[in-house]
Amino acid sequence: MPDLARRALLAAGASLPLPALGQQGWSPDRTIAFQVGFPAGGVIDYVARLLARELVPILGQNVVVENRTGASGNLATQAMVRAPADGHTIGFAAIHLAANPALMPLGYDPARDLAMLTQTGHVPVYFLASIRSGLDDAAAVVAAGRARGGELTFASGGVGTSSHLAAELFSRRAGFRFTHVPFRGGAPSMQSLLAGEVDCSFTVAEAAIPGNIAAARIRGLAVMQAERIAAAPNTPAIAEAGFGPDVFISSWHGVMLRAGTPPAIMARWFDAVQEAVRTPALQDGMARSGIEPRLSASPAAFTDFVAAETTRWTTVIRDAGITAQ
Repeated sequence: MPDLARRALLAAGASLPLPALGQQGWSPDRTIAFQVGFPAGGVIDYVARLLARELVPILGQNVVVENRTGASGNLATQAMVRAPADGHTIGFAAIHLAANPALMPLGYDPARDLAMLTQTGHVPVYFLASIRSGLDDAAAVVAAGRARGGELTFASGGVGTSSHLAAELFSRRAGFRFTHVPFRGGAPSMQSLLAGEVDCSFTVAEAAIPGNIAAARIRGLAVMQAERIAAAPNTPAIAEAGFGPDVFISSWHGVMLRAGTPPAIMARWFDAVQEAVRTPALQDGMARSGIEPRLSASPAAFTDFVAAETTRWTTVIRDAGITAQ
């Protein structure tokens, strides 16, 4: 299937009715462990907890988020892979899943050990600067970066996260290199930016960002895409600064299970997650953070999407010489 058609299917998944694949043929009989590779307080944890809350009445069991931080989210994936393939352990899939194969020994084989279920959301990426940096727009960052070389710093939520990859795309296109200051998740990265400990950050959308921009606690330089977003209408799109699609980046997230999970369990999970994402509470919660709910048409569609993302980011990582730290 051509990539354009595949993406159209993914986008359509959020609005089109889907068949009830699970047919209520399986139900969990104990608490479900939701493995999340980043710490509490960040956007990934926020979405995972929204989703977990909505899944409880749908599945009739508690869904407990287990934050296993480290190795750019890889420790949580390893924990899911080690669990029985019985539907009682699920994993949070995000852009780090596509980047990690080029960065580190995984401890598992993605093709053999992971079963993609469905995308759940699309997340814009902000380009931000600290107030102390004196940087007012993307052009100022380019000028400072070229003049100061590696003195210009940026914080990220970890090596290979969207916040890291966005900085690599932007700086390589602009003709300079940042100094990378990685953290174990988006929340500590944002705290560093607010404190003025770093100059810049490329940060996935979260509820506090528009308010922090409006209150002049940080500066919103751009969103890394072609158009502005409703959550921050006064923050320009990076395209307005003359940058093209080669620097556009958004994050994404979804749900995965262990490969080998029986088809009836996979189908029930697909139905449950789709139902949860369509609830008003989850839609509203995502909207407050500027996240667009987005559902895959099928597990196969999400599998193809993750494969395409893996190919893209493997190329970027290798060309930029990025290595795990």
